[in-house]
Amino acid sequence: MSGKSTSIPGPPSRPLPDLGCACATLRRAGRLVTRLYSEEMGDVIEPAQFALLSALERVPGASQTGLGAALGLDKSTLSRNLRLLQRKGWLEPAIGGEDQRQRGFRLTESGSRVLAETTPAWRRAQARLRASLPAGDWEGMFELIDRVSAAALAQ
Repeated sequence: MSGKSTSIPGPPSRPLPDLGCACATLRRAGRLVTRLYSEEMGDVIEPAQFALLSALERVPGASQTGLGAALGLDKSTLSRNLRLLQRKGWLEPAIGGEDQRQRGFRLTESGSRVLAETTPAWRRAQARLRASLPAGDWEGMFELIDRVSAAALAQ
């Protein structure tokens, strides 16, 4: 354990206990950051759904395997999320790539519209989080999380 507490930025500041566990600490941070993004994004879309739609916007026709690897999601969680987004009419199956048997997904017109409409809220959440961090911590956060992710994959 590091023996120190961290605090949540913004009034009122509340110390968080040192959990002494990388998994528990990262999960807590993820839940708190998700809550911040949810506050900005409202009831239209959840942050996890936004991330999935954003990934498909960047790589139309991406396979379930590729999406799972990019987002760090297990197959059952990703399948559940993909089915939900299909039911909402935001994405559809797509055959693509070099292997025509490979099933991928792409945004529908409705999915593209939802993504475009919710991007300003996502940007506000990004700005809120970034503004609450000391100078240099934003970039450092991404670098550290990339190293932690790589270390977890190497095990």
